[in-house]
Amino acid sequence: MTYIQKHTNISDVSIQHLDSELLINGWIRNTRIQSSLAFVEIYDGSTSKSIQAISEESVMNDKIKSLSIGSSISMRALVVKHPKEGVELKIKDILYIGKINDPVSYILNAKKMGLDILREHQDVRCKTRTFNAVFRIRAGLSQATHNFFYMKGFHHLNPNIVTTSDCEGAGEVFTITNMLSKNIKDIPKVGDQIDYTKDFFEKQAFLTVSSQLQLELLCAGLGKVWTSNKSFRSEKSKTNRHLGEFEHIEWEFAWANLGDLMDFSEEYTQYCFKYVLEKHMDDLDELNKFTSKGIIDRLNGFCKSYQRITYDDAIKIIEDNSEEIKKLYKLKDLPKWGDDLGSDCEKYIAELHLKSPTFVYNYPKDLKSFYMKQNDDGKTVQACDLLIPGLGELIGSSVREENYEKLMETVKSRKMSEEKLKWYIDLRLNGSTPTAGAGLGFDRLVRICTGMENIRDAVPFPVAYQECRF
Repeated sequence: MTYIQKHTNISDVSIQHLDSELLINGWIRNTRIQSSLAFVEIYDGSTSKSIQAISEESVMNDKIKSLSIGSSISMRALVVKHPKEGVELKIKDILYIGKINDPVSYILNAKKMGLDILREHQDVRCKTRTFNAVFRIRAGLSQATHNFFYMKGFHHLNPNIVTTSDCEGAGEVFTITNMLSKNIKDIPKVGDQIDYTKDFFEKQAFLTVSSQLQLELLCAGLGKVWTSNKSFRSEKSKTNRHLGEFEHIEWEFAWANLGDLMDFSEEYTQYCFKYVLEKHMDDLDELNKFTSKGIIDRLNGFCKSYQRITYDDAIKIIEDNSEEIKKLYKLKDLPKWGDDLGSDCEKYIAELHLKSPTFVYNYPKDLKSFYMKQNDDGKTVQACDLLIPGLGELIGSSVREENYEKLMETVKSRKMSEEKLKWYIDLRLNGSTPTAGAGLGFDRLVRICTGMENIRDAVPFPVAYQECRF
């Protein structure tokens, strides 16, 4: 059997349906009664636009009087010409209504309803014009991402998110255990340490911070792979850029160098920007009116060629503009060679100095992860970050070190566990292959494409430090 939708989406209603009777389902955005005429503004999530329905029959008008913002409705209606332009609906029959129990206290009826207030009411955010548009764009970006990687011949695979490896080595991981169901005194220990050999996996396990290492294993046989897995970081940060759980778009491809990596990242992100501009202009118009003024011009600006500078160039920009940066961001100290650039300096470089999305590459070796390919200077690695105006870092990426001796030198110098990484290290012993890969915070991409200042407003149900409501 084939599923056939019986109702018509509001996005599909047009002048071509004139004089046709349609089944329309949706939610109330507004109602008003004028003499014997009732007006109902309805939306259904298929588009940022709503449609007006009218009724002149007292029986139906009595039903409409009981409806308020957020109520649900199903109706049969005749498509007629609107007095000014387009079409509207003439209600023939109301088949179903879902009332709001207490309209007076219902949050969508509040006079003041900022994004910060709606953050406390995530159960109804999707009913507002703003979040209706944001989440539709998010869905569109997911479709664009799948389209792009499919077009490029990548295989979509999601590795395990429960892992025994801390990919980044930063320690910001969530431990997975089933021993906390016991009394604290019954948790097995060896000395002062928890004995994880008695746990579910017989060893300590974590929620992954990145699927990269597993993707490299898959890449070694499939050539081009990507994932849309969730990643988790226990960083105790309440900034508007950080989440504890986030969607992580990561990709690995063989036989790629640093230039290929930047070309691919630029093409992918611009594909997404253009997709939103083409497919979601109604949503962008909605956001551009209120919460995200200038968003359309900004996205169009991102569709031009990106800047590319070395880490050395970035440090020089910071040094040459040190007084301005200190004053602008109220900083006492600025990064020197060997330091992380920091979010403020990253924003300055991309947004105020170069005024363009910018790749920064060839970072100091000691600043980056163990798996990144070393340059001939012995001091830097082929790491590459993409900085976006208004955000900072969007993509972290690198060419991977395929040389076994160099990789082991780094592993030993950082006193990493060779035993835990044996499966990864063995890639360099058996059929070692030049590869490169990247990770993009999808929620950050949504934030860029919607103009939301707080990343929690780019996620349907954010999980962050001191925040997990659902």
